[in-house]
Amino acid sequence: MYKKQLLIQKIVCFFALVVAAILFLYSLGIMTDLYDTLYGTLRISVVADETDPSVHVVKATERSVAGAKVYTDMQEFNRFFLKLAIAYLLVVALMFVTNTSTRRRYYISNYVSIGLYAAMSVYIPIYAHPFIEYYKAKFLQVDFEALKAFSEGRGTKYTESTMWFDLHYFVFALLILAAVLMVAVCVWKVVLMREERKLVQEGEKVKT
Repeated sequence: MYKKQLLIQKIVCFFALVVAAILFLYSLGIMTDLYDTLYGTLRISVVADETDPSVHVVKATERSVAGAKVYTDMQEFNRFFLKLAIAYLLVVALMFVTNTSTRRRYYISNYVSIGLYAAMSVYIPIYAHPFIEYYKAKFLQVDFEALKAFSEGRGTKYTESTMWFDLHYFVFALLILAAVLMVAVCVWKVVLMREERKLVQEGEKVKT
């Protein structure tokens, strides 16, 4: 039974690594269409901050396409989302550092790494989903007629697709699935460890 558990344990840990890589790539690509279609329509300038003149900030002004500022509005969220994805990768790496994928018996370090992984797998979708839906709604408010005219005139990409926004359902479902599998494997491990400990104790009683 332990051999079967160890095999599934390893598979689940590598699945978690793949999911973390997918999340990282998604955090990098979520603004691809926004950049390709909207960036060129904005006038980007660096100006002094109103509250602190020594600090300079990037300011975007819409030129011919109403609603195009969703690209710059989403930047702050995307930066934090990328940081979460990197942190998620590091937590998965921690599971491998603590040999969670191969260890026959789990110790405190394994439970801590699994706990962090499960917590982040739940936190990221809860945090990011409302923001992604909010910016998707703002993107759909873009003046697409003006955007199409701009695209045809400048030869830039034009799309009304919300594919990158919608992909988060798939990515976040993978996160939840990986967390459920990881916790299930951990519970299975605890049950096996308790059964093994019970057999050892019974064996010691027979000897005495």
